[in-house]
Amino acid sequence: MPRTDRQAGQRRTRRLLAVVLVLLVLCLALAASAFAFRSTSGGGWVQQVSGTTWNLNAVSFGDGTHGWAVGDLGLVLATSDGGATWNRQITNTTTSLSAVSFPDATHGWAVGDSGTVLVTSNGGATWSKQDSGSTDGFYKLAAVTFTDSSHGWAIGDFGTIITTSNGGATWSVQTDDVDSILRDLSFSDASHGWAVGSDGVLATTNGGATWSAQSMGTDVQLDAVSFPDATHGWAVGDGEVIATTDGGITWNTLFSEESEGFIDVVFTDATHGWAVGYDTILATTDGGATWGVQNPGTTHDLLAVCFTDATHGWVVGENGTILATTNGGVTPPPPPAPRITKLTPVSGKRGALVTITGAHFGASQGISSVKFGSKAVTKYVSWSDTQIKCRVSAKASVGAAKVTVATSAGTSNTVLFRVKR
Repeated sequence: MPRTDRQAGQRRTRRLLAVVLVLLVLCLALAASAFAFRSTSGGGWVQQVSGTTWNLNAVSFGDGTHGWAVGDLGLVLATSDGGATWNRQITNTTTSLSAVSFPDATHGWAVGDSGTVLVTSNGGATWSKQDSGSTDGFYKLAAVTFTDSSHGWAIGDFGTIITTSNGGATWSVQTDDVDSILRDLSFSDASHGWAVGSDGVLATTNGGATWSAQSMGTDVQLDAVSFPDATHGWAVGDGEVIATTDGGITWNTLFSEESEGFIDVVFTDATHGWAVGYDTILATTDGGATWGVQNPGTTHDLLAVCFTDATHGWVVGENGTILATTNGGVTPPPPPAPRITKLTPVSGKRGALVTITGAHFGASQGISSVKFGSKAVTKYVSWSDTQIKCRVSAKASVGAAKVTVATSAGTSNTVLFRVKR
């Protein structure tokens, strides 16, 4: 073959390989996207469909059904059915949002990069910008909280703490003598609040008119804080969990494990709490004295957690991850295997009606079955959780037959039935 023909053939081969490579990449991307949107279960946590692969940085629910999640490039998602469906809301901004707070189902605020403050009074049907009151337009607001539709606070870079008492119509700076990076805040009421960040804990008992540093007994940088009331509080950072029962006068380390990398924490009362970070969820029902690992069902980093009570909660994170639970995140125990306690009668011909009494058969048959020996029953009269009425298999062997009930939870014990000629 002439050299020019060989070169042309090589070029065609390279082009063909390039096309195949592009198609392969597209297929992998589509597969990854399909996986990201698929609803999966992690025991007590269920992955909800967000419809996005952008990172979600924060989540807030105004009640048990109305919730909002915010993230990169001005993204706001909303649900009115507890997360069964999520829909994107128009914000008219491409600024990344760090935090969101809804004290009820209609009034909400979101904050983020460049001192951005967004507000809605109609559940997010429309969002508008508010003037955050800072002269430093490049700083980041990391967290926001409102105790009602009027009183709110936001914190961020360079020790920024701003507040409003009129729903954000005006914001004012509360302190000029803090220069650390603040990452989160929590107010238990309109007077008592705490902010955490690179230099520990700040606290106020007068709505932020004055802030003072609290001694926490550790030099860890804190990422999140939660106070369900004015005395009980928890903060997390760098794999450490600290707690107070006296409003922060004293703090104690409850848990320390650098590999965990906790990013957020929430407590609904003095006993029930959750901490998240990386692909980990920890939970406590005794105020943090002991913690249990919960299965999130995902390997994506988890960035924020929100609970409306001790059972209903949501977690958001990278790649559009949204997790939800209705039982506090507890993995339910496996269903018990069926058990036979009685056969009536204990002998009969093929086709005879037999009543099987016991437990854990299931409310309906579904894919469950009964066997006489190796032969499956084909005719069922009724099925309940404690009683099955069926007819002896037409192909059952004459003699002693082992009767079993099989469900998705397993196969029952065996009880003998004598098949007559």
